[in-house]
Amino acid sequence: MTLTVHIITPEKALPPRQADHVTVPASEGDAGIRTGHAPYVAQLRNGRLFVKSATNPDESWAVRGGVVQVYKDEVKILTEGATPAAEVSEKDLLVRLEKLLAATYEDPIEKVKAKAEAQWIVSQLTVAGKTTPDISKMG
Repeated sequence: MTLTVHIITPEKALPPRQADHVTVPASEGDAGIRTGHAPYVAQLRNGRLFVKSATNPDESWAVRGGVVQVYKDEVKILTEGATPAAEVSEKDLLVRLEKLLAATYEDPIEKVKAKAEAQWIVSQLTVAGKTTPDISKMG
């Protein structure tokens, strides 16, 4: 018996995948899920979603927060964004990050949005095993 994993973003629902084990970046720490797991709901933080399968290649994804629900071997992940680790483009992300770091923000809401975007970029780089720049100077 396997888990059925659904990853849903605002843009699309990805095709379901079968897994033997899933690790999610829950807000209280990483949570491992296997078949027969008790019903579970948790808030997600930016981080690495890992899907392990005996019959398919293992997958790593960078997820941008959200919620996970586990019920009857169905794992539903609703997230603001999901990027396969293998598709993370270090060059593109670093260009975007440099623009965010170089900008000045008069509007505090725009600064908060820029910080959130910078944190998402760093999360993607981390999940892909890339070098992560220091974004602490964003204040």
